[in-house]
Amino acid sequence: MVAGKPLNWKSPKTLNVGRAWTLVAAVGMLSFPAARVFPQDSKPPLARAAELEMHGDHAGAEKIYRQILVSSPDDPNLLKALGVVLQEQGKHEEAITVFHQILSRAPLYPGVNSQLAVSYYALNLFDKTVEVARQELTANSKDRQARYYLALAFSAKGQSYEAIQQLEGLAADDPHDLVVQYELVVDYKAAMNAAAERLTKMAPDSEFTHAMKAEALSDAGRLDDAILEYEELLRKNPEFPGIHLGLGQVYWKMKDNAHAMEQLSLALQEEPNQPLGNYYMGDMLVDEQKFQQAIDHLKITVSVYPELARARFLLGKAYRGLGDNQAALQAFQDALKIDQNYKEVHYQLYELYARLGDKEKSQEHLRISERLTREGQEQDQARLQDALRKQKEANEKP
Repeated sequence: MVAGKPLNWKSPKTLNVGRAWTLVAAVGMLSFPAARVFPQDSKPPLARAAELEMHGDHAGAEKIYRQILVSSPDDPNLLKALGVVLQEQGKHEEAITVFHQILSRAPLYPGVNSQLAVSYYALNLFDKTVEVARQELTANSKDRQARYYLALAFSAKGQSYEAIQQLEGLAADDPHDLVVQYELVVDYKAAMNAAAERLTKMAPDSEFTHAMKAEALSDAGRLDDAILEYEELLRKNPEFPGIHLGLGQVYWKMKDNAHAMEQLSLALQEEPNQPLGNYYMGDMLVDEQKFQQAIDHLKITVSVYPELARARFLLGKAYRGLGDNQAALQAFQDALKIDQNYKEVHYQLYELYARLGDKEKSQEHLRISERLTREGQEQDQARLQDALRKQKEANEKP
């Protein structure tokens, strides 16, 4: 079981939505003995079972399906429906037995191997999960549930790259599936950590290991330690690709503009169109009010990363600093197209529209800026109260 992967949980996009109601139509009008009646509900049994499922009464639905199966013990749709409600109750061993009743007669019956994958995964039987998920995909390569559980099983087995391959296929088919995107983050991180561990074991004092550690420390905010690793890397190989960009980024994070510019200048000598290097330089040059130089750098950044809102914001500030109000206005508007709640942009537009004599728009952006500031303060206060509450609860525990 991998952290972040609940055992008995399915992506909303992989569920058989409306399956129970579809079952009513698929099975058709079955013939039941006249004595089998449900006096407290005049609805047909299948419709009643479907209604119970929709309201979360899976035990009630199970009872009805079992009653119907007395008359039709081999009906695959009824067996599949029974297997699913058993799963919903956590009765995975029973569900597996029911699904195998179907597969013994029809090994590729649609969706059954996919449901089996759910139960095998819930029982931590990852090899079996892989087996049945692959079986489903041989008949239906687009079955999202089978592919999803195949990915989860690979991940649980420590096969992150295989998991990523499956998840990337799901993401390509539906880029908006947040569950899949989350699992991709988990598995890419696992793959990265595994590769880092192998590299460290293979060559603990190599330039590659020091470069890896420097980047990891920088990402973790341990900037002084990151600098030490970069300095060791410089000692071992001053020509290591990207070393000056990495060091420049660390100094930029530390707001040490002098050292950051020194390193970034070296980085941009090697690669003049490096977008992040130009972004960091542009940011510092705006602070130093060297607006034209900043614009030259930031234009390179937005040509590569047009959705980087802060680069647009900095461009607006630089244009405004040069007195080019229309170019500044366009840059700020472009930033708001990316992030309409960019508080600092609204404040800049408040001042810019005032300069342009448009009092109505100026006040509009001031109101938005004040609202966003107030909401941010309220969120900060709520987080603080939540942290204090959790701390109090922890202190009160025996």
